[in-house]
Amino acid sequence: MKQLHRIVQMGLSAIALLTVGVTAEAIAPQAAHSAEDIRILVEGPLVFDLSVESLATFAETGEVTGDLQLYARFLNEETLQLLRDGLTRKIPLDVVAADNLSYSPLGREILLNVGKVLQAYRGVNGQKALRSAVIGAAANADAEGWTLIDVLEEFPTPALEIELQDLLAIRRQLAIYFSYNDAVVRTIRAQAADEALTQTDVNIAELADLRLPGPFGFTKETITVTNPALRQTQAGLSVNYDFDVDVYIPEGLNGPTPIVIISHGFGDVKESFTFIAEHIASYGFIAILPDHVGSDLAYRQEYLQGRLNTLLSPVEFINRPQEISFLIDKLEDLVAESPDWAARLDLENIGVAGDSLGSTNTLALAGAEINYARLVEACDADNVLLNFSLYLQCRAQHLPPQNYDLKDSRIKAVITGHPLGASLYGPEGFSQIDIPLLMVGGSEDIVAPVVVEQFHPFIWMQTEPKYLAMLDIGTHFSSKPGRDAAGGIFALLAGANRDVGSGYYEALTVAFWNVYLRGQDEFLPYLTASYGNQLSDGQPMGLSIITDLQPEQIEATYGRRPPVPIIPEPLAAAIPPRSQSVLAEIAETGVLTVAFRKDAVPFGFINQEDAWDGYCGDMAIALSNYVAAELKSDVDIQLVELTSTLENRYDLVSDGSVHLECGPNSIRNDVAGVVFSSPIFVTSTQFLVPAGQADTIRPTTPLAGTRLGVLENTTTQIFVEETYPDADIVLFSGIEGRQNAIAATTRGEIDAFVGDGILSYGELLLQGRAIDDFALIPEVPLTCEYYGLALPDNDLEWQTLINQFLISDSENPISTKWFSAIAPETLDKTAFCLNQ
Repeated sequence: MKQLHRIVQMGLSAIALLTVGVTAEAIAPQAAHSAEDIRILVEGPLVFDLSVESLATFAETGEVTGDLQLYARFLNEETLQLLRDGLTRKIPLDVVAADNLSYSPLGREILLNVGKVLQAYRGVNGQKALRSAVIGAAANADAEGWTLIDVLEEFPTPALEIELQDLLAIRRQLAIYFSYNDAVVRTIRAQAADEALTQTDVNIAELADLRLPGPFGFTKETITVTNPALRQTQAGLSVNYDFDVDVYIPEGLNGPTPIVIISHGFGDVKESFTFIAEHIASYGFIAILPDHVGSDLAYRQEYLQGRLNTLLSPVEFINRPQEISFLIDKLEDLVAESPDWAARLDLENIGVAGDSLGSTNTLALAGAEINYARLVEACDADNVLLNFSLYLQCRAQHLPPQNYDLKDSRIKAVITGHPLGASLYGPEGFSQIDIPLLMVGGSEDIVAPVVVEQFHPFIWMQTEPKYLAMLDIGTHFSSKPGRDAAGGIFALLAGANRDVGSGYYEALTVAFWNVYLRGQDEFLPYLTASYGNQLSDGQPMGLSIITDLQPEQIEATYGRRPPVPIIPEPLAAAIPPRSQSVLAEIAETGVLTVAFRKDAVPFGFINQEDAWDGYCGDMAIALSNYVAAELKSDVDIQLVELTSTLENRYDLVSDGSVHLECGPNSIRNDVAGVVFSSPIFVTSTQFLVPAGQADTIRPTTPLAGTRLGVLENTTTQIFVEETYPDADIVLFSGIEGRQNAIAATTRGEIDAFVGDGILSYGELLLQGRAIDDFALIPEVPLTCEYYGLALPDNDLEWQTLINQFLISDSENPISTKWFSAIAPETLDKTAFCLNQ
């Protein structure tokens, strides 16, 4: 009986926490449970039922009736109140917003995640039933919104079934928002109190109030920055696009002044941070607000209205920090070209501040690198994600796996407000940050759960100095003022007293920039625990400022094993660097060795004049000149060009025979001894069929007995074998493999040739075949393939130089020359790859 008592108590406690926790996340579709009963499946025939009717009565009146009486004996008053609060809280999403969100990729993913636990029938994911219930509840709601009880009453099956083990797993996750969060917050308060004991010389009465405007007036100018972003076009992967930047310039400057760039979050606008730009400008800093056009408010509104098919393009994790770096390039150009700008801008002292997703790219600029192993672990399909920020971070796993080297050494210090990136960067990435950093977080942030996204990463960082400022009680939005007439879901998430929190933020940022951009140590007292305690004394929001936090302190306060490891288990050891770098070898020998193909139009091929032609040859010539310039050598670099094949291309790189291999190499992370450059092209897997048979082969069906040709030893072969196990697969190999496969398709020996669309199209052009005699299907590509240059995996210097070359003026005309000639419709079909 004791065991049964424990099972019922844990199960009901989990339901209570799940109810209020999901509501707190404000992800509406997660709230559904069942039509008539919640059925908890324990083990074998052991089942517990809880009627929706008794829950509805309890929600409305607070009275415990029916079968809820049995379960209420196992719950304390606090848990019962949590349950009632969750059941009665209004969710202000109208039916249009609920419909758009639930059918969006994000909504589908969330519902699929929650449906793993909240099942329509035992073993049947509850995704579709949850969607129906949420839309039905929203359709019948009043002006204030709808509740979880409304969703329960709309659920389309007799009972919502939950496996107890899944429910308990969610309970452990929800501890991050409740008991464990509380323990970590108490630990930080105690740490701040201990640090304050050693700071007795800090007296707030003797310090100027930095929450008030400073002595400088200012003007605002808008400049336009051009960025060669990673986007698919008819000219290849890179295309220039413009974004506007507001610059706040203090009046009456005596010389160049430090610069602070402020990066807004996802679905926000630069104007949201006018308050802090004006504030620091009044203290004599140049404040700059860029507009991140690929993830701003207009983008979010389009998405929520159902007009976009992706929550966030994976490329934004690259574009956002690059936009900041290109903005700094623009400032350098202005200083070089204009005496007026040269008199204003101190390019030796640049700081960057970010908010939310803006802090994510700020961390990258400070040195944090994307950690694919951590991402894969966190975003595993079997996990149930209750951390909303992971839905954004997991988008990055669709990027080609490589080191993008986004750090910008021109940035001297950073501020990260409510950052998300624990899984994106991991402890390995955070430990690479090596400049002064101030992290600001709200103690009740549930958008980017503060414990796992901010407090744990603060422990991971090894940079000195580092500061953590906890707004207590604060949310994801507490460091900026509230908007007039803000309501709906946002009002639930934003919390109260944002004017107090934004005042703290204004004071801390002015002090931090004065210390670390101007070297004015007299502002250090503002960055102490003592100052935070004194400033927040008597205020409705506390301010705890600390410079150190250890896992042992948190574990002692929590009193048991944390629900997630404070410091995750280490990954495999890094690959040791090579004994002699590639650049050193080239400088010593004067030889650059490059391999590329003769069978891959337009990368490397034998043209109709029997000459070796293509992008790779032209690229190699430009690269040799680029390397010579980098080495500042008086000796011309001799270029040696070798032939590679499908079979030997990676061996040539891993055994040191060549310095790089160029061709249609799908970027991956499982090739021993090889790493890949930034993408040089994006293509997709498609079927090449005779034009008259385009309607008879449907790649979205199993294709049992269909004869499919594919090149041997390619990622496409793996895809075909896994996707169409009942098809008759015909392998083609050798330098003429693609040519032979197309010929076999023409003769009817195979029904279709499955390959990279760009290469199939290029081969048709090379053979002089009539394009109209063939079709590439389906319209929406089956897979996306990012192509990169194959490089040795033990030479970061060489990898960095190659990636710099690929975005330089030396390479861009070559990619334009070769890739703009490819059929526009082929590229148009793969444009979605960058936003998958």
